[in-house]
Amino acid sequence: MFKNPFRISDLWIFIGFLCVYTAIFDAKLDVGGDNAGYFILGQSLHTGQGYSDLHLPGATTANHFPPGYPAIISMLMIFSDDFTFLKIINGFFFFFSLLMLHRIFESMTKSKSLAWMTLGFTLVNGHLLRSSTIMMSEMSFLFFSLASLSCLIKWNEQEIPFWKSKWFLSLVILCTISYHIRTAGLALIAGVVLYMLFEKKLKEVIAFGAGFIILSLPWFLRGKALGGNSYLTQLVQVNPYRPEEGILGFSGWIDRILENFFRYLNQEIPNGLFPNFQIIYSSEEPQGYFIYGLIIVILITVGTIKMPKLKMMWFGYLLASIFILLLWPSVWFGVRFMLPLIPFLLLATVVGLSISLNWIQLKFFGSIRLQSIYLIALVGFMPLSFLGNMRADSQAELPIEYANYFNVSRYVRNSIPESSIVCTVKPSLFYLYSSKTSSRIPSLIDKEDFILRLEELGITHVVVDQLGYSSVGRYLLPVIQEFPERFNLILQLPNPDTYLLEFNPKKEDL
Repeated sequence: MFKNPFRISDLWIFIGFLCVYTAIFDAKLDVGGDNAGYFILGQSLHTGQGYSDLHLPGATTANHFPPGYPAIISMLMIFSDDFTFLKIINGFFFFFSLLMLHRIFESMTKSKSLAWMTLGFTLVNGHLLRSSTIMMSEMSFLFFSLASLSCLIKWNEQEIPFWKSKWFLSLVILCTISYHIRTAGLALIAGVVLYMLFEKKLKEVIAFGAGFIILSLPWFLRGKALGGNSYLTQLVQVNPYRPEEGILGFSGWIDRILENFFRYLNQEIPNGLFPNFQIIYSSEEPQGYFIYGLIIVILITVGTIKMPKLKMMWFGYLLASIFILLLWPSVWFGVRFMLPLIPFLLLATVVGLSISLNWIQLKFFGSIRLQSIYLIALVGFMPLSFLGNMRADSQAELPIEYANYFNVSRYVRNSIPESSIVCTVKPSLFYLYSSKTSSRIPSLIDKEDFILRLEELGITHVVVDQLGYSSVGRYLLPVIQEFPERFNLILQLPNPDTYLLEFNPKKEDL
């Protein structure tokens, strides 16, 4: 496998990628807070301020996001800290991932046509494309996880002791990098271990595990010294966004696993593989595609069982990922968490569909009259209309509620004192344009406790926005209505109304 580092097929992949990527590239800043958080951490590393949340009061030591992607951003900032530049780099991560996927697909299927078909589905997958245009960790994780699997395949082909293999050493290093990019990368580690166990490579399991633990120990010890990993803390909460609801009990874990299982079957899987199946998430009446999801899962199962080569490698990765995804807080919904699996889920679906179509033709017609690849090609047009939607979105203006939010942020940059601290729903996103210390809205129902918390944090201003997050209406607005004398209007932007309010100090300090 991978005998020739460069092939003529790579040129065709590049041309296809370039055509699709330039058509859908969105230069606007993504309005999710996480991409801003990654940027700030990269900026902190780049400027020599350690791994710190520069936007928070006191520039507290960061312990939420793993350091891998911020470290990549910090190195890229040597050349430029422009948002568009960093977004395009994620596009290159996607392109090189496509190159590796093509080789892996050919090795797994032993079929050039099935490999090309699946690569085409992967290239036009709207979720993968969107992630390749925003400052998030998914594309870098996809790249390094695929590099890890490529090394696993190369090492497996060798007939030399593992300690003499550069591919085994590279596997340990790249898996560790992947884990430091995304905590959910534990599924990759577990998948590699399961594969080795399936292949009865016990000494190799011990060596791989020891190498990974040694390389991961510094980050683990740092997190422990800071009070533990925040992801693990949130994992056991009923709702990480409402900590007052407490910790999960046994029945809570069962409910979460069942809820996640049916949501993935009914929503994430059909939408993730075929983005035309658009999902409307609603706590009252979730709308999804249960039958489509069930059919896809059956095809994935058939494709995994009948995969010509390396089925146990894929099965181990899939099994470990399912375990983690079922335990994930159900409020963390969406396709994002299964994104690195999408190319392989597409491959298993295509293989399963090909085998099923051939079986149907043999069963009912006595022969294969039409190659399954041509029948599958008919389905290939399904994602293309979604690309048109992505292109339209990339050309559209920023939603007015976010435009107002960013305009308030720009106003704050030059209009309030440097020592100010702003309380807002998206502190990291607000910081990008304001460069002012910001803090998240406290999750406190009691109004007196809320006011005391603002005072403890040294809050000088608050932002009332229309971004749609519940913390504004649930926690902030009731306090403003209860204590109007503590808040003075500084700025109001209309349609929709967005406010910047000054928070008054204690009455005795007036």
